[in-house]
Amino acid sequence: MAQEMERVQSTLRELAKALKSLPGGSAPEWVHKLRTAIRRVEAIAAALPQEGKKPARRLLRAIEPVRKASGEVRDLDVLRIKTRKLARRAPREGIERLIGRIESDRERSAVKLRRAFERRCEDARKHLKQYAKQLGEELGAANSGGKGNGLPIEEMHAAAMESLRELGAWPPLEEANLHGFRLKVKRLRYILQMDAESEPALLETLGLVQRRVGDWHDWLQLETLARATLDAEQDAALLERIGKTTKRRFNQAMKAANGFRGKYLTAPRATGI
Repeated sequence: MAQEMERVQSTLRELAKALKSLPGGSAPEWVHKLRTAIRRVEAIAAALPQEGKKPARRLLRAIEPVRKASGEVRDLDVLRIKTRKLARRAPREGIERLIGRIESDRERSAVKLRRAFERRCEDARKHLKQYAKQLGEELGAANSGGKGNGLPIEEMHAAAMESLRELGAWPPLEEANLHGFRLKVKRLRYILQMDAESEPALLETLGLVQRRVGDWHDWLQLETLARATLDAEQDAALLERIGKTTKRRFNQAMKAANGFRGKYLTAPRATGI
């Protein structure tokens, strides 16, 4: 179990590093790392059984507002990148108006992130330290054969199996529930990344689903923002291009998600995942 312990502790250290300070302007790379680190820790906290739940609950309460605020900023960073790529083959005026709206929204979201970070980071760092200490003690006790309620490999498999059951019971995929399906896939992938025995092909498939569905959802958000910002007649060509891209990405996302379901969710999985 040593590899699992190290992977878990490494994830906690990544979050601790991201919580040290908020860079000026909420740099996109830092926002992405912060959001991802929080998501990974949330997945760990959901998967690892603990005798005392208070450190985990306190940590999750402290980081949730930061995760939500960082998510808003990160989404707008992604939309800005996609819009700039459109500039190669789209009218400049429409692109500039859309980028202006995105940057304006990002500034407001960055202010919200800074406020959430300033209010919560001290508590988050304190509770993260307590959680890491307790987790290390319990995992260490389990690894040495003590009485700690740590995370043996069977428990990690059980957490992954439960996620697979939830995904297997998911209703037929459609636009309304595809993003929710992705969130479940992402959490399962984060859990399996802690497990040294995880099947590489499954991790690769989960990553593909996460990327394809995420890409579609980003384009869907961009289409929604563009229709609220641009002129239906003046910017018709740009709106049509965004709409066609969104539809194409949706088809790619559905293909990846249904491919995963067909390969991994048609029958119960063995404990080796």
